[in-house]
Amino acid sequence: MKKTFYLMRHGRTRFNEQGRIQGACDSPLTQEGIEQAKAAKAYFDRSGIAFDKVYCSSQERACDTAEFATGRSDYIRLKGIKEWDFGAFEAHQEYLNPKLFREDGSGYRDYFVAYGGESNVQVYSRMRDTITEIIEKSALDDTLLFVSHGGAIGQFFKNVTQNPPVLKKRISNCAVFKISYHQGEFQVDSIYDPIDNSFIYER
Repeated sequence: MKKTFYLMRHGRTRFNEQGRIQGACDSPLTQEGIEQAKAAKAYFDRSGIAFDKVYCSSQERACDTAEFATGRSDYIRLKGIKEWDFGAFEAHQEYLNPKLFREDGSGYRDYFVAYGGESNVQVYSRMRDTITEIIEKSALDDTLLFVSHGGAIGQFFKNVTQNPPVLKKRISNCAVFKISYHQGEFQVDSIYDPIDNSFIYER
């Protein structure tokens, strides 16, 4: 039977504002980031979406986003959905990031491994395994929310979902993915941008 869940990115942070590489390291939400998370909550409330369980990355920016986006503090922290670890590049300026090898989801491949970070395969594999385990154990009618990060979500939907959508811009802060799971396969049903109050993708 098909199950549906929601996967969203955290709100804008201090490092986002400063143009710094933010993976395993952390920085707090800005006031703008808080307002983005509240806009996501307004979307959930308006759409009648109530979550049975809320999961988030173990990083503070995701935990705070989960609280503002749901009004709850009983979320469950998961290291498996944390952001890509960029190794020695962490906290440096974004312009130091290498160019993507390809736009097909392979991203930086194993570039950051040599600098103490993760490969793209490691990132999407832990995302897939963590989410799959929870979805498999959940009830059919459970409504679940996972709050994660731009890099990790990008690797997940580009490499794990069936026929992933091709987006013309980066995943916005607090973007909400609605994803279905059926017989071991994931598919993106829609992507909502609470900042623009619009869907950037609908299947």
